[in-house]
Amino acid sequence: MKPRSPLTSARSTRSIGRNVPQRQSGTWAAVAGLSAWLLVGGASAATVARQCDSDLEALPGFLLENDTGAKAELAQWGQAHFDAALAKAREDAAGAQDAEACTAVLNGYLKAWRTGHLWVATQAANATPASPPKQPPPEQSPTLRSLSAHTLLLTLPSFAGQYREPLVALLERNRKLLIGRANWIIDVRDNDGGDDSTYDALLAWLMPDQREDVGAEWLSTPANIEGHQEFCRIREPGDQQCQEFHAEAVERMRSVPPGTYVAQEPGPDVQYLRVDTLERRRPRRVAVLIDRRCGSSCEEFLLTVRQSFNVKLLGRRSRGSLDYSNLCPHTLPSGERVLWYATSRSKRLPDLPVDVAGIAPDIYLPRPADETARADEITRVRRWLEGGSLAPANEPSR
Repeated sequence: MKPRSPLTSARSTRSIGRNVPQRQSGTWAAVAGLSAWLLVGGASAATVARQCDSDLEALPGFLLENDTGAKAELAQWGQAHFDAALAKAREDAAGAQDAEACTAVLNGYLKAWRTGHLWVATQAANATPASPPKQPPPEQSPTLRSLSAHTLLLTLPSFAGQYREPLVALLERNRKLLIGRANWIIDVRDNDGGDDSTYDALLAWLMPDQREDVGAEWLSTPANIEGHQEFCRIREPGDQQCQEFHAEAVERMRSVPPGTYVAQEPGPDVQYLRVDTLERRRPRRVAVLIDRRCGSSCEEFLLTVRQSFNVKLLGRRSRGSLDYSNLCPHTLPSGERVLWYATSRSKRLPDLPVDVAGIAPDIYLPRPADETARADEITRVRRWLEGGSLAPANEPSR
């Protein structure tokens, strides 16, 4: 709500009205109203700038104390890099006219730290619905269709927790089709991640061999514990798996002194696992289509399935937002915005970072020029899986 300026009180408006002839009162009233609106707007802009500056100044110290990537990024880029970024952000914050402009300033500053798994959102964007949605938005739901007698296409636009059950139901409902196609294309282009457990149901179809699983660790701080306690209420209300996961995280963090790390799970950092119950009839060839928008849990999916001998990754490098993960909310001083930051780090580090350049495909496909060329990637991969050429239709193959 905009603060009310004393210059727009009823008394000051009436005094203007008494000092003008009656026939001009309408014009002067309009002028007075415009002046009052400008004064209120000016006060509001000043308030926005002050709040923006307050939120900005809180970020560096909070990140260095609580975000799992901040100290490594400070060591990598150097203090001068962040001093320059903060100075630029201070100038921009002073000129912020509204909440949207301030949020853009803060997110611009955060990009000086890293480009993924770190952002600010308004409180309105984090509003909790009264109850979980009964049906996930259809544009993000998993879909399955047959492309030919030999090949099917499974499209996974998101691994958000709300799509876990829809994926399980889709696989169960189409078991005959899944068994009847030797070649699978799994399209995770544009999949910006979500929850690793969302794709669990697929592993029985894709992972007949033993796989390596590298663990991660939590940074224990009071703010991180509070963030995990709030996460499910904000992002996945009513999700039992979400609540269990974050409750276990809180328990692990409370078991060590603040400011120290603790493994997400007991046991060795690297484990070698097998799927408990495999599907008897699995695809012989699996092509996973990837691009620069595949990030977070989507990249975890790639690290897992590429270990299967019959899976190939095709497309472009993934986004590179996995090393520092498990984002949690923290309300900034203004109360108007929430910082989402990382509370875990992978034990792949420093030997196998993903954030530096993403995950490379086994077979590179140049970036498509338009939506037609993007859709044609599916046709090309189907043709290749069935023994034909991967080349575009208008290019000769050998």
